[in-house]
Amino acid sequence: MSPIDLQRVKVHEADACLVLANKYCQDPDAEDAANIMRVISIKNYSDDIRVIIQLMQYHNKAYLLNIPSWDWKRGDDVICLAELKLGFIAQSCLAPGFSTMMANLFAMRSYKTSPDMSPWQDHYQQGSGMEMYTEALSPAFVDLEFSETSALCFSKLKLLLLAIEVKNEEGTDSKIAINPKATKIQPNTQGFFIAQSADEVKREMELRPDMRERDCSVRGSMRAAEAGP
Repeated sequence: MSPIDLQRVKVHEADACLVLANKYCQDPDAEDAANIMRVISIKNYSDDIRVIIQLMQYHNKAYLLNIPSWDWKRGDDVICLAELKLGFIAQSCLAPGFSTMMANLFAMRSYKTSPDMSPWQDHYQQGSGMEMYTEALSPAFVDLEFSETSALCFSKLKLLLLAIEVKNEEGTDSKIAINPKATKIQPNTQGFFIAQSADEVKREMELRPDMRERDCSVRGSMRAAEAGP
C-alpha cells in the first residue's frame, strides 16, 4: 500500500482500520501474508492507529507480534475465520444448536411465511430472520434490575433483551455484560436486543413508568401468593 493511497483515504484521521480477507481465495497462507504486509504498511504510515485484521489461518497470528507498533492494549486485534468456525463447533458440543443460532444472527434474512409451511418451519424462519440490535434503554427502566427489565421487554413488547453495556464508576471504561441478573439499569444504558427489525427495538422507548409499575405490582402479588402465609 502506497503512502499516497493511505493519505488519500485519511488513515491518520480514522478511528480504526479494518483489513478484510478474501475467504474465497485459493491460497489462504498467501492471502494472510498479503494482508499482514498491508498491516505493516498502515502501521509504518500511522503507528498509533487501531488495526483489526481478518486472517484465514490461526498459525499466521504469530507474525503480527513481530510488528513493533502492534499493540493489543491499544485495541489492535485479529479475527481468525478458522478459529472462529472451530470455536462455534466446540460450543455446540456444550450447547447443541449454538453455532446454528449464531450463524442465523450474523446472516441477514427476511421473515416470510406462507400457508404451505409446517409450524416448525414457520418458527425456524421467524427465528432465522432475527438480528442483533443496540438501543438506549427507556428511562422507565432506570433502577430496575436486569432480570426485571428483560421480563418487561418480553412480556410487554415481545423483545428479547440479552445484554447491557456496563460502565465503571468513573465512566471511563465499559464492557458488555450478558444476563447480569442483579445489575441495576442506569440512565442512558445501551441494551442489546434480538428482534426482527430496528423499528421493533425502538418501541421499548415508548414504555411508560406507569406500565412498569403495574407490571411490577402484578409480579409482586404473584410472588407473595407463591410464598404463602
